[in-house]
Amino acid sequence: MNIKYLYIIAALLFTLPAYADDHIIRIYQDADLSNHKESSQAIQKGIEVAFDEVGNEIMGYKVEFKYLDHRGNVIRSKQNYKEFLADPDAFAIYSGIHSPPLITNREFINQSKALTLVPWAAGGPITRYPSKDNWVFRLSVDDTRAGPVIVDFAIKDKKCKSPHLLLEDSPWGNSNLKSMSKALKKHNINEPKVTRFGWNLRDQGARAIIRNIINGGSDCIILVSNAVEGTVIAKSLVDVEASIPLISHWGITGGNFHEELPMEKRKNLDLSFIQSCFAFTNPGQTKLSKDVFERLKKLSNGEIKEPNDLKSAVGFIHAYDLTKLLIEAIKQAGLSGNNVKDRNSIRIALENLQKPVHGLVKTYQTPYSVFDAVNNPNAHEALHKENYCMARYGSQDEMLIIDTSSK
Repeated sequence: MNIKYLYIIAALLFTLPAYADDHIIRIYQDADLSNHKESSQAIQKGIEVAFDEVGNEIMGYKVEFKYLDHRGNVIRSKQNYKEFLADPDAFAIYSGIHSPPLITNREFINQSKALTLVPWAAGGPITRYPSKDNWVFRLSVDDTRAGPVIVDFAIKDKKCKSPHLLLEDSPWGNSNLKSMSKALKKHNINEPKVTRFGWNLRDQGARAIIRNIINGGSDCIILVSNAVEGTVIAKSLVDVEASIPLISHWGITGGNFHEELPMEKRKNLDLSFIQSCFAFTNPGQTKLSKDVFERLKKLSNGEIKEPNDLKSAVGFIHAYDLTKLLIEAIKQAGLSGNNVKDRNSIRIALENLQKPVHGLVKTYQTPYSVFDAVNNPNAHEALHKENYCMARYGSQDEMLIIDTSSK
């Protein structure tokens, strides 16, 4: 071949973005892609939209995604983490809707130095590993402060005199039992009625629970459940024509609850649930939120056209904001090409972000800091009580924030 053409080919190769194996950062997700795929997919969309804003490339490194299914199983989740840790290009791993895998495997996650980002799971212990070298960061509702918000809404807004706690029998349910019981004591309810249920709850068992709650004189139900069991419980309330309010944690929004129990069936159900305070259905959308939704529409290939097309929207919202924080931390810390070293640099940068980051829920000013179990237990929580709101489903199954400011 003519030497002239060899020089031309070489020049062209040098001008192309050459992403070798050491020029990749791989973003993982460890979540339930089988039983709660709607919430997991919403989180994936949030991650991808945020990285799409920077062209899926940062500081010369191509961004790739790998999503692993733990199916709600804590052992499988640990195996997924081992796969993440064995990957030389693995950079950060996002969780999903379930708290138990994160709570059960918390020591392993932190001792393995796996940079973990939590855009949904709300269990209180998740971010409170007793060490300043804490590898788990959450941008979501935190049960230690969500419980009081739900309880206050039940007592003050729904006028409950005798609430009944109906809680999933899991570490997540345990976390809420602790925080909600403490909150109820402030309303002079020292021994609340409590019922626990498992993940395999069926219609007959749920109806029996509902009848016992009603016959026991309770005037509202405070529910901590994911979408699968939450749907069964809500259907049972409709079936027995119970009129008492159902005030829920947000787990019910993580699946196809509104499809299993559409508006015509739940029209007489007094249902409300906690969320963070931003929604794409809020009036007065900002330029940022409009731009983000337009980008989501383009990336969804026609699947999403209106806000109510986005299932488990809170997963998208939190994952988008959390990814923007991650991107800012990467820019601040830089990348060396050694992912083990870089993960630690990004962890430290997340605790010391210098620039404000504009997100959907709010503008984040140094959202994280160094963890201290006594003096700074909320160090790895990006959202706080003032960012929590109660919500309800609208006529089109859209999520609507409830305005309680005038009450």
